[in-house]
Amino acid sequence: MSVITEKIQQFKVRVLESGEVTRGEALEMIALESESDIHHLLAAAHEITLRFHAAIPGLCSLVNAKSYLCSEDCGFCAQSARFQTQTERYCLMRPEEVLAVAKKFERAGIRDFCVVTSGSELNDAEFEQVLNIYRLLKKETKLNLDGSLGFLTAERVRALKEAGVRRINNNLQTSREFYPQIVSTHTYDKRVETMRLLLDQGVEICSGGILNLGETREDRIRLAFELKPFHPRCLPVNILNPRPGTPLEGRSRLEPKEILKTIAVYRFIHPQANIKLAGGREYNLNAGEQVRALQGGANGLIVGGYLTTQGDPISCDLDILNRAGYEFEFQPQNETAVVSS
Repeated sequence: MSVITEKIQQFKVRVLESGEVTRGEALEMIALESESDIHHLLAAAHEITLRFHAAIPGLCSLVNAKSYLCSEDCGFCAQSARFQTQTERYCLMRPEEVLAVAKKFERAGIRDFCVVTSGSELNDAEFEQVLNIYRLLKKETKLNLDGSLGFLTAERVRALKEAGVRRINNNLQTSREFYPQIVSTHTYDKRVETMRLLLDQGVEICSGGILNLGETREDRIRLAFELKPFHPRCLPVNILNPRPGTPLEGRSRLEPKEILKTIAVYRFIHPQANIKLAGGREYNLNAGEQVRALQGGANGLIVGGYLTTQGDPISCDLDILNRAGYEFEFQPQNETAVVSS
């Protein structure tokens, strides 16, 4: 056994015994280059996954309920009104429209459903409509209800909980140090304040980031450690799918091995989180590479489409999950992708 393999095994055993890896150890793992070392890293991450999670994958679906009306300047986002992206514009969907999308996912066997709205925050009328959306979804479906609704107040969080919301998404996106390179219209502290609010209000947190914004490996590790105090139940790993018209439209793909290593190291840092392959996974990883990710730290997918891009058919995702050895609580149906925007 090589020195590096021994170290990986030591780190794995420590995490399995409820210990933690240090930032320096995480940086050491993400810097591995040989295929043999990466293989051992992914295998160790998968052992951690199976210790803390059942072999049932975490599957999440979403609806882009309000699009391309955002005044923020996040450099990766096709919904910013500051960029000429040709993304479809529409105001907040009616509750019945959202319900129709939710029922398609429910029929396909997906249990988690997230309502997403563009913009830094909803106005009062929009927020009341969102509450009506959740009330209708709670009445007409058996879905777990989540939301990604911009910046919130304690009062609004309480109202969302009363309407049936289980979990709220607020991605930190990248490290504190790199964040000003991609966003100038709000601060990193603003996002952290929202995370603290959710924690204080006892709401389940979904928070992760986006790879390949131009960040370094160190930035990716910093992000993972900045998430630790908030104990995210769900940690989505997005990988940039450059949108025409955005400042990042010209970025080339990140090497798959960098994506796989990052996901594996995130599992060492967040053993109890549901780590989900999210937006950009189909663009950046082929089916075999997605299988490797699901056998190397990830244990879930966002399925059926994203905010401004369409995903693969759900049947393709279920095939990938089967190949990775995951089981299902439901009878998979051979439905095509559900377009969420």
